[in-house]
Amino acid sequence: MRTRPILGFIIVLGTALFAIQTAWADGEFRCGKGHTMSHHGRGPTAVTGHMLRHLLSHQQEIGLNDEQVAKLRSVALDADRAGIRTSADRMVSERELRAMMWDAKTAMPAIEAKVKEAESFEAAVRIIGIRARREMLAVLTPDQQAKLKALGYGHRAHDRTRAQGEPSRQGDVHGRDTATPAG
Repeated sequence: MRTRPILGFIIVLGTALFAIQTAWADGEFRCGKGHTMSHHGRGPTAVTGHMLRHLLSHQQEIGLNDEQVAKLRSVALDADRAGIRTSADRMVSERELRAMMWDAKTAMPAIEAKVKEAESFEAAVRIIGIRARREMLAVLTPDQQAKLKALGYGHRAHDRTRAQGEPSRQGDVHGRDTATPAG
């Protein structure tokens, strides 16, 4: 009678251990939909996709014409292409780095160069996103940019609270540091 619950527990434990092993085999934690936790929400596709959705959802309020919409979509698509290619290069570089780290014959300077290469790909992805955002804003007229700002795009909640006069945490910490006597 007691063997059935014990056998069930062993099966569940074995399945869980197998699942953990396969989840960590890639070296990164997965959060679903092919994204990894370390790169979730970053990159040009996140920036341009969000901005394009926002602009298109407020197309009439901002006053975008068809030519501007086509240009915005083109900029977003080009940024997505470049970002995806660069992200793929970064992932390949990371895999090569892992292989180099497990090879005892690989010299440290080669590993250091591979780490720097992977970091340069990460920086390139960020730059692509920043450049695309600026290109998308450049498509808008100054009046349309003002309307976009009025809709709240590009402002974070904590920036608005600081603008309303609430002190930031850094100001509080800084104020305490200056108030303490030097001894």
